[in-house]
Amino acid sequence: MQRRRFLTGAALAAAGCAMPPSPGAPRSAEAFKTVRYFTAPDGVRIPFRDSGQAGVPAFLFCNGGGQAMAVWSSIADPLAASYRVILHDRRGTGESDPGAPETHSFTTFRNDAVGVMDAAGVRTAVVCGLAFGSRVALRMALDVPERLTGLILFDATGGPAAPEAERRAGAEEAARLRTAAGIPTPERDPAWTATKTPNGPALNGRALQGQPAWIEGLSQLRMPTLIAVGEQDPNLEGGRRLAREIANARFEAMPMTGHGSNVQRPDLLLALIRGFIGEISA
Repeated sequence: MQRRRFLTGAALAAAGCAMPPSPGAPRSAEAFKTVRYFTAPDGVRIPFRDSGQAGVPAFLFCNGGGQAMAVWSSIADPLAASYRVILHDRRGTGESDPGAPETHSFTTFRNDAVGVMDAAGVRTAVVCGLAFGSRVALRMALDVPERLTGLILFDATGGPAAPEAERRAGAEEAARLRTAAGIPTPERDPAWTATKTPNGPALNGRALQGQPAWIEGLSQLRMPTLIAVGEQDPNLEGGRRLAREIANARFEAMPMTGHGSNVQRPDLLLALIRGFIGEISA
């Protein structure tokens, strides 16, 4: 894949000039609202939503830490007008069952995500992960590359998670910059982090224990890849390193954006996603 810029400079800041989505089969709005369930081999029920179109590129989204699939609504809903979009709640988050503590590993999260694709009848998809979810997406790319037509990683690093205080400080600085630039920040919706498992984030966090200092095997990846990290996100340099180590990767630094970009700049993420799918579909 030739390396090209999807958005640059002022276009990234404004994010309002994204290319229009390619035409696709009409979707059923009601179908996308319907929650279906995949049952994992250990009995854990994973809820998912599927816009259901056939004959158009598909996306599978992997949520950030502590996020429910509703967090993607402002991105997924417009995207689903032209593409097939699948959202799901990782075990222990949203309305998913928690499962046993020892099942919380990136291998299990990978298997659950692939199971959701199978339940939806989708063989391949562009897998889009954010922050913690980017680690799930990378595990899929490394272990089942035949299931991915592309890979999108937001707020990602291949190393240890940055301290919460650094992530919060970066997000606050990005918010100040957006306010000064007249760019609104969406009002937070409780549904973004709603869960039936209050200790779900702690359970998910078990997956980070014993992880290597840097994710191994990145050089073997060959699918088209977009990595985008906010300029105020402490994962910025880690994202740049990911892009250097993945052969067909493109890196974008997102201005006025901290960690948790999907709740700060959904317009920007949507523009980047549309640009990426337009590029790999050309």
